[in-house]
Amino acid sequence: MLRVAVARIHAGPAAGDDVAPRWMGESERQRWVDLAPAARREFAGSRALLRELLRAATGVPGQSWDVSALPGRVPVARTAHGDIAVHVSLSHRLGWVAAAVADLPVGIDVECERPARTDPGERAALMLSPAELPPWNALAADEREAALLTRWTAKEAWFKASPPAAAPWDFRRVAASGCAPADANVRTWAVPQLQVALCCADAQALAAAACEGLPAAAHTSFWRVHTN
Repeated sequence: MLRVAVARIHAGPAAGDDVAPRWMGESERQRWVDLAPAARREFAGSRALLRELLRAATGVPGQSWDVSALPGRVPVARTAHGDIAVHVSLSHRLGWVAAAVADLPVGIDVECERPARTDPGERAALMLSPAELPPWNALAADEREAALLTRWTAKEAWFKASPPAAAPWDFRRVAASGCAPADANVRTWAVPQLQVALCCADAQALAAAACEGLPAAAHTSFWRVHTN
């Protein structure tokens, strides 16, 4: 059942953004009210994309799904009859939205490359494990930002798929190592200025997954992410 997709939307507020879409459930509508106008399009876009994936994965129409929207909580998707067990994940960043659906815990993260506002070495020291720092420091200067972003998205996706008590907030305690597809729990896709990471414990499904919305030629890599 593993499905993943990304889409580009207009990130700013637009006419009609002061009214929640009719297809949203009660939890989403309550969250909508608390969001700044500039955040509402990405919120709606990610959840519309998720419902498309749910329909494609299960055959149940998107409007038949209720998706929770509690701040700081993993979203939960249910049908009116509650007879389909699925796990879902959402992400959005700077006009890009991503969604994933699976029959196991799943995590998705999307990030955009942008001009650095801080020293990459300082950021690396805050989010790479001690074992990851030397190989990263050995990279050419023009390769470091992309490598840092790949590991960041891989760890974020892993964090979202992990039980809360098992996933440390301090990513220096988490290692991401490139590996063969058969050993992976995270897969990444990269196109110019965009990185997507997907975490799922089913390595076979991960290897077979296609990231809808990205070209087939997108660079892909496989990772084993775990706590130190």
